[in-house]
Amino acid sequence: MSPIFLLLLALISACSSDSNTTDDSPNNTPVLSSITISSSNGNQLDLFGTNTTSLSAVGKDQFGQDIAITETMTWSANNDNVSVDQNGMVTAHNVGNSTVEAAVGSLSKTIALTIVDSEPQPGTYIYVSDAVNFNDGPWKIFRYDENGQNATVFIDEELAWPQDIVFLEDQGQVLISNLSSGKINRHDAATGALIGSFATNISGPTRMKIGVDNLLYVLQWQGDGLVLRYGLDGTLIDKFTSVAVPQSIGLDWDSEGNLYISSYSGAFVQKFDTEGNDLGKFISSNVEGPTNIWFDENDILFANDWTGNKVVEFDSEGNFVKNVITSGINQPEGVDFFPNGDFLIGSGGTSEVRQYDSNGNFIKNLVSAGAGGLIRPNAVRIRVIE
Repeated sequence: MSPIFLLLLALISACSSDSNTTDDSPNNTPVLSSITISSSNGNQLDLFGTNTTSLSAVGKDQFGQDIAITETMTWSANNDNVSVDQNGMVTAHNVGNSTVEAAVGSLSKTIALTIVDSEPQPGTYIYVSDAVNFNDGPWKIFRYDENGQNATVFIDEELAWPQDIVFLEDQGQVLISNLSSGKINRHDAATGALIGSFATNISGPTRMKIGVDNLLYVLQWQGDGLVLRYGLDGTLIDKFTSVAVPQSIGLDWDSEGNLYISSYSGAFVQKFDTEGNDLGKFISSNVEGPTNIWFDENDILFANDWTGNKVVEFDSEGNFVKNVITSGINQPEGVDFFPNGDFLIGSGGTSEVRQYDSNGNFIKNLVSAGAGGLIRPNAVRIRVIE
């Protein structure tokens, strides 16, 4: 065999060998190229609730595929609002914002965390129930600071078209009436956590108020339309009134202790004496769909007219005086008062809570439209925590 033939055979063999070899060049070998971070409890920690979270880091290669991280990873935080150990466990310490970094080799990735304190500190707070789309949730009870800022979802469990908010401060509880479920629920006044039922089997509970007899008066949207009275331990005392008020949704007392109930569908206000005996219709005109009603110190009655988009004033005899508020408000529902006489009204059609002075002059939107996710306010409660 000639030398030339042998050389050609060697070259052919070498080429054949190269064609069957896998390309292991650096460009095709998976290498750690980036890091992603996930949090077991989201990006918000609560000093009064869930104050820890476990962070996990996942490696990605140059093709975006998961790859094992074999080198030692280092965790660190940019300030003292949180601490993080070398297993990625974060603990919150102070209200504010923090950034936690995971680093391995020359690669690093950060995650932003917000730290809040859901336990209200001494001060004034605004609580608002959200009817959303009436029979359709998700319903919520929001809490805002005295400036209408820093919205917090106070309650979002076991709600069914929530109607009113009553705090039992000496018990550390808050009651929420739920029209669709027929229940009044007890919640923790600090955290909003559900404790249990205060009362059940009510025909659509709407407004609630504690009377001078220290009993809770509860209105019914449906059923026999009578006012129910409960002890503050949840014991049903009686059906207080003698005449049905259909779709009742507003109540207050005059200076003599007479009780007044508004009927949304009937567009009237019924009067009862101190024993619950019927005294007839006090108002039967100039309102289209009244919700909340209230008296001032001179027994002047005011009514939120949800359908008429106004607030109406009547004298102590039930005579129409004037439309007090007509501009800017839409579907007024929910009312409460500051010590200086200013008051808040929910404006359901504009997703706001509006503030007025004692004469009904508009001051400002204390809770701006949609703040925190608010859709349709229907109860407003001012709470002072000392």
